[in-house]
Amino acid sequence: MMECNMNRTGHILFVALLFSLCCFAQIGMNLKAEKERYLRYEPIELKLLLRNYSGNTLIFGKGEGTGEIQGRLAFMVKMHDGSTVPPVSGTINPLEGMVFAPGETKELTITINQFYNLQKDDFYKVTAYVDHKRMSKAFVSNSVSFEVREGILIKSKVIGLPTESDNDMIKSINASLMRFNDGHDDVYCLRIEDEKTVFGTFRIGPCITGSVPQLDADEASAIHVLVQVRPRLYCYSVYSIIGGEAKLRQQRYYKPDNGVPTLTRAPGYLKILYATQAVEGTDFRYGKEAWKK
Repeated sequence: MMECNMNRTGHILFVALLFSLCCFAQIGMNLKAEKERYLRYEPIELKLLLRNYSGNTLIFGKGEGTGEIQGRLAFMVKMHDGSTVPPVSGTINPLEGMVFAPGETKELTITINQFYNLQKDDFYKVTAYVDHKRMSKAFVSNSVSFEVREGILIKSKVIGLPTESDNDMIKSINASLMRFNDGHDDVYCLRIEDEKTVFGTFRIGPCITGSVPQLDADEASAIHVLVQVRPRLYCYSVYSIIGGEAKLRQQRYYKPDNGVPTLTRAPGYLKILYATQAVEGTDFRYGKEAWKK
């Protein structure tokens, strides 16, 4: 009974502290995670809303001539056991060079696992901090929590990459289709990597009973994926490595036509059989499905 009362008292004091910070903060902050569970190596994007209540223009980053840091944005990242995750490269400052006018509101999208190693399967809690040399104290955001988990491998394909000359060693990448539970539903994901680098991880479609994504590569080593996303709707996507990063190059939607849509190279090149291109607004409408980014 005593422990319950102490926990309740501590919770009330913590809420009161947050309320006082919100009431008297010269910088308003609200942090939000887009999802509650992420696949390993998937970009973990956090939204940070900032509002300048200081009545002054604030310049972040290093001052001209002095090199002294004027203001910065930092994070505290903790794992489930309470241990702190250090930044990958020492000091970080996503606000570098930002000019923040009085009364101005800015919304930032921060890919937090660019700055912190969040590859381990675990629960994470992230809090943002903003400080500035013209202010007497740092300002703290709310905390957001999310989970990182590995998926289940469904199939993979090794793909060779084009070389600049006929004498160069041929490098290869691995394209893996994975099944992943996002906390609510199972979704299919694509991961493109080699032995040292993960070039990209993408959510490609929901797990629909009786339907498995189709995967292939063309003569230019672009990765083609066809996945059923609704009862009579298929999504066709093409991914390529551009500038050392896997990117979505093309995406179209198809509907069945006298059979089950099939990705094939039977005519000598990759094409989709038994399908006609679907028209957005007529055959389907874009929604906010969990498998979309």
